[in-house]
This record gives sequence, structure tokens and C-alpha cells, in this order.
Amino acid sequence: MKSSMKSFSWLSLVLLGVLFVGVTSAASGDLWNRMDNLSSDIPFGYQVDQKISINQITSSSVVITSPVIQDELGNTIKHYTVMYSQYPLSQILENASLLDQSQQKTFDFTSTSSTVSMPLAAVADSLDASKVYYVSVVPKDQNGILGEISNEIWFQLSSQLTGEWVYTTWSTHASAGGADMNLADVTHIVTGRTVTLRWTAINGSDSVDIFLRDPDAQVFNKLSTVNMSAERYDFTISRNGEFIVKFVPNNSGREKVYTFTVAGVSAPTTTTVIKHVPHVGPTENVLVALFIAFVLYLLYRKSTIKRW
Repeated sequence: MKSSMKSFSWLSLVLLGVLFVGVTSAASGDLWNRMDNLSSDIPFGYQVDQKISINQITSSSVVITSPVIQDELGNTIKHYTVMYSQYPLSQILENASLLDQSQQKTFDFTSTSSTVSMPLAAVADSLDASKVYYVSVVPKDQNGILGEISNEIWFQLSSQLTGEWVYTTWSTHASAGGADMNLADVTHIVTGRTVTLRWTAINGSDSVDIFLRDPDAQVFNKLSTVNMSAERYDFTISRNGEFIVKFVPNNSGREKVYTFTVAGVSAPTTTTVIKHVPHVGPTENVLVALFIAFVLYLLYRKSTIKRW
């Protein structure tokens, strides 16, 4: 996915409005003001295959690793802002007031290799070890332009657990007796433009909600609800690249995120079919002729006036 010269999605508007380089804690005035002063294009930023991750985690600190980003001219980006919140981006979109509870920390690097590391500490960065925090990173070039935001990850210091997308607790799912889709042996095949997802039915849930991630809006859209026993779901694609599918079983089961890449899909062709050619009668012909004559007269008058 190319982010160069791409229009902002609603998600990009909200997220880039959140990030204000140079502050460690959220200031509501600055956050809202940033939303009112955004450009309409994102010239550079994180690509689909460039993801942040958790490199180290202890009960009191966490280290976020990011690939080094380049701007549209190939210059290395040395300024990165980490945005962290107790609310995932999907909830922030639904309730914009949650912006005021987001926090940020900016890292400026004098030199970079292929990756950069950005630590957060419980005391210094006001982290509650028992809380789950969602993290995204935004690069900023030397001219102060904010780039495309990264993927979203989460961490919890007390348990030293990390992950991607929305955090769910295994203890909740286990007590409810729902299916654990991580045991479902999910696979896929691609035939032309059709993707076939297959899995092994798991006890505990009767059905599975299947979601597909929109790479532009960075949100999951529901494709369908299918019976667990079907062990198959087909859907149609129209592009190449990375696809991220989420399986959410009913009965409070444990979800699974499944990622795969597709290549060789050609763009769909469209054919315009003229079903009916309108009949033009004598009256319409006369009106068209008069209109053309009038336009030619105006052009003649304009050229005559200029000569004089």
C-alpha cells in the first residue's frame, strides 16, 4: 500500500490531531487545535510491511521498536512521537473526548540504523502497571510534517503481555467456555479473485464473526457470521498486498488474527454498455444547431473586439 499523496481517512485525521510533538502528557487544547490545522495529504509514513513492535517489557518499563521511516525524498526521519492511551483507536473514533486522555512522548535521534528503540517507563511516563495501553507511532520530518501513522499494539506491564489489535483476557474467555480460534488451524487459498478461508471447528462456540481490516481506515469491517461447523468462508478481493482477517467466535471465545499476502491479482476491468441510444427528433436538431450558432457568434464577437 502506497501512502504517498493519499487522502486522509477519518482515522488519520483523529490520530494526527492527537499527536503534538514535544510534549509528554496530553494537553487538550493542543490536541483539538491540531485537528483544525491539518493538511489534506500524507506524503510519507509507515507502509503495510513496516510495523512497530515491543522489543522488551518488564514490570516497570517497555521498549518499542520501529523501522526507520523515510520521507518522500528518501531522507531518513529522525523524529518519532509515541502516542499511548488506555483506549484503542476504534474507541477514540467513536468517542472523540477520549483524545484528552491520550499521552505522548517524542524521541529525536541524531543518527539511525535500520530501526529505532523508544522506551516508556512506569514512573517517568505515568504508566499504571495494571492497565493495558494501546500504542501507535507517528513520524515527523524536518519541516514539521506528520507522516502516516503506524499499526496499533498494546502492552500490560504487570503481566508483561503484549499484542496487536484489541486486548482480550484469556481468563474471561476460558470461564465462558467459548472456542479458542488460535487452535483452529486457519489456512487460506487464493483462486483468481476469490480467497477461501478454512479452519478446524473448535468446541465451545456455534458461530464465528469474520472481519477484514481496511488498510486505509485502519479498522476492521465485518464480512459475515458463519457457522463454526462450516469450516470455510469465501470472499472476493480486488487488490494485491497484505490482508488481515480476524476470527471472533461467539460465546466469548478467544479471537484469532490471521495475516496473509496476495500477489498476481489484476485490477478489475469495467465495461460501459450503452443500452439505449436516445432518438433525436427534428425539434432537438434545430435547438442544437441554434446553440452551436450562438456559441460561434460569441466567439466571433470576442475576437472582433480584441482586434479593435
